[in-house]
Amino acid sequence: MNYADARLRIKSGDVLAFSHRPIRSWYDLQIAIVRAFTRSEYSHVGIAYRLGGRVFILEAVSSGIRIYPLSRCGPFYWVARERMTVAEEVEALLHVGAPYSRWEALLAFFGRSDATNDRWQCSEYVAHVLSLPIADKTPAEVVRYLLDTEGRTLRYVA
Repeated sequence: MNYADARLRIKSGDVLAFSHRPIRSWYDLQIAIVRAFTRSEYSHVGIAYRLGGRVFILEAVSSGIRIYPLSRCGPFYWVARERMTVAEEVEALLHVGAPYSRWEALLAFFGRSDATNDRWQCSEYVAHVLSLPIADKTPAEVVRYLLDTEGRTLRYVA
């Protein structure tokens, strides 16, 4: 599906997953390492957020939790869900600006998470905001839960 068509259908609360393929830079190599350690097709997840006719992604990245234009993100996988509840929206926005934690990402690899702090990695943030009852807070586990447990469909958007 192309982005122009998907953009009209994506709603707040949908989950977006990313899979970086070619290794062309130091950043790409870091992503490949994350995918290897998490044994995942996906290197990153975020939550779609519609605002003022635009589509954004709420995501935890190295600079912290941010709201970023989805149109600048490149190809992604899209999992449509029910519309985001007010409680989920409040929780998602409450953490914007909170710091990212590579330590949390490492803990996720070992199936552990420290939910007592306000430092986040991408899948921990998504699972928390959407109240997904998953133990392994990895991008693959978020997608797997949505597909297997909630019966959602995964679409590739380029």
